[in-house]
Amino acid sequence: MPVTERKGNTMEKVTVNVKLPAEMQKTEELLSVENLRVSFYTGERKKSRDGKIQIIRGFDIKLDPGEIVGILGESGSGKTVSSSMIMQLIEKDEGTIDSGTISFKGTDLVQADEKTLQKIRGRKIAYVFQDPSLALNPYKKIGRQLTDVLRTHRLPYSRQTIVNALAEAGISDAETVYEMYPFQLSGGQNQRIMICQSILCRPELLIADEPTSAIDASLRKKILDLLISINTTYHMAVILITHDFDIARYVCSRLVIMYGGLVVEEGSLEDILRQPLHPYTRELIACASSLDQHDQLLYTLEGTPVTPYDFREQCPFYARCSRRIEACDTAIPKMLTLGKRKVRCIRHTEAES
Repeated sequence: MPVTERKGNTMEKVTVNVKLPAEMQKTEELLSVENLRVSFYTGERKKSRDGKIQIIRGFDIKLDPGEIVGILGESGSGKTVSSSMIMQLIEKDEGTIDSGTISFKGTDLVQADEKTLQKIRGRKIAYVFQDPSLALNPYKKIGRQLTDVLRTHRLPYSRQTIVNALAEAGISDAETVYEMYPFQLSGGQNQRIMICQSILCRPELLIADEPTSAIDASLRKKILDLLISINTTYHMAVILITHDFDIARYVCSRLVIMYGGLVVEEGSLEDILRQPLHPYTRELIACASSLDQHDQLLYTLEGTPVTPYDFREQCPFYARCSRRIEACDTAIPKMLTLGKRKVRCIRHTEAES
């Protein structure tokens, strides 16, 4: 099994091969999401539930135990909504799942009742929210909030258990932080506490939503290294939501690219960086490369992201694509499977040539 090691303090990785124990070499699929479509109720019609707009038009992902997969795309592409629906975090009066399946270790989460979901949320699947200041309770001390997590799931708890967990998450002077409130801590510290809270129950899947967006750039690598450490130490699968190709490149082994509420490309990190098949993916990589090379004139992706109000039966990238043809405007392209890769583009063969 290829495992990524970090070398020095740079965003550089070296691949080595680690042989897993026999009982870990053949594992069942952890998560499978197929053809997920999600709509939200809109405006005044929200009260009567007779007006909806589809936000997610096709989301698919498969995840093995211990794997790190990145969901990547611009803001508004559908990354957070898709991932939130895995844990059914959208209130029923806010939106609905129109179609699709979400299977976690054989349990259908779409059809699961609230009692079943409560046993899975936090215990089997945990979520690290983008803004820790909104996710943590400002009126409770850190120690109390973390203790409540273990009590809710009826797991053993003690002050020392929490202090040790805080230290493991990279919190210095954990004894003092145990007695502090979120507002007394920095954004980076609160993000570590959010991660600590999420892994207390040793879940099998951790969903991290833009975990470095609310912290100083100097702390970004430390948070990413913490996620990598959690993954390798506990064989915990991770879904990383990001808009930053550099972050995905540093952490992930496989990528799911989203645009316009659809998955437009999927494949291993190596394959996508070497030969992106979708025009949108190529544009994202060009933007990231421009930043990495410190070009005087930064490369920019022309146009603005499509919104749900603009969705049509056409390629979602049609208006911004320099390679569009008439056929791209007549229907949403089907997802094509090309060996271990997938792409939603009728002109993908041009990228392969």
